[in-house]
Amino acid sequence: MALFDLRPKYRREDLFDREKELGELHKAVDQGKPIIALVGVRRIGKTSILKTFLNEVNGIYVDMRGVRKESDLEVRVTDSLNSVADKVRRFLEGIRGVVVAGLSIEVKWRGRDSISFLGLLEEINKKGRRFVVALDELQTVKPPLSAELRNTIAYSYDNLENITFIVAGSEIGLLHDFLGYENYSSPLYGRYIHETAIERFNHDSAREFLIKGFREEGVEPSEEVVEIAINFFDGIVGWLVFFGRKYVDGYRNFDELKKMAVDLAREELDKLSSREKIVLKAIALGCDTWSKVRSFIAEKQGVAIPKSTLTRIIDKLEKLSIIKDYSFLDPVYKEAAKTLTP
Repeated sequence: MALFDLRPKYRREDLFDREKELGELHKAVDQGKPIIALVGVRRIGKTSILKTFLNEVNGIYVDMRGVRKESDLEVRVTDSLNSVADKVRRFLEGIRGVVVAGLSIEVKWRGRDSISFLGLLEEINKKGRRFVVALDELQTVKPPLSAELRNTIAYSYDNLENITFIVAGSEIGLLHDFLGYENYSSPLYGRYIHETAIERFNHDSAREFLIKGFREEGVEPSEEVVEIAINFFDGIVGWLVFFGRKYVDGYRNFDELKKMAVDLAREELDKLSSREKIVLKAIALGCDTWSKVRSFIAEKQGVAIPKSTLTRIIDKLEKLSIIKDYSFLDPVYKEAAKTLTP
């Protein structure tokens, strides 16, 4: 798979400069860590790292986006098992409620001789070999399923010594809140969670990534264009892939490419509330303190936003991993925020 392929990678040879992160995951799993949190900002390559790692161990990858109820989870788990049927069949053979036929796996989630998700994990645990369950974008799951999943993960932590959960998310603060290991009322309160953070490429790695990607495509952009892209996209691999793919496809005007990226980020920010958007716009335009943001809103909207409301909004935007300490974590989102119409 080419570096500028927009799809997530799933083989180590297709992944660029992520040996450190893969090594950390392998070490944590080999040590029997019950819960690993894989975190990083949007488009940092988290899913590619996760899928590549799962390709090297026994386990399943489950995309939790859009999972709203138990039946949604059951469908996703069944699909995940079937996608790696050749690797996991020995874990599933002989389990009540699971039918393994060739490369097809059927799980009976309801009725007679059925099995639950937790029951499935218990049976897999009895096989005596390490099994990884990766839940991507876990923080997007809402009640009541979120509570059930926390209970399942906590039970696994305490009782299933051969099961490792990898929980991943790009909204880092919300993922921490979901797990609740600092919340006394959470079943995961006080549990140790091993965290692996995915960092952006430094300047040299970003340059090497782009040069190698363009070489694969038989394209040779100017040094100036490469430097402009590195400086603007700030080492975030998803944006570098986006830039490289569009450039190879014939979009050679950087201002046009920049606008396309900003428009994508703008689509995501437009899902926020009007007050959240005005706060982001204030920060994007240089308001770097709580009081400056509040004054900006009062000037632009003629409304003195309640102190508690503003504090709550800023806290949420930080938990969404859009900002931190009144700075944007992604320069593309900063440019997009400047264009918001609250």
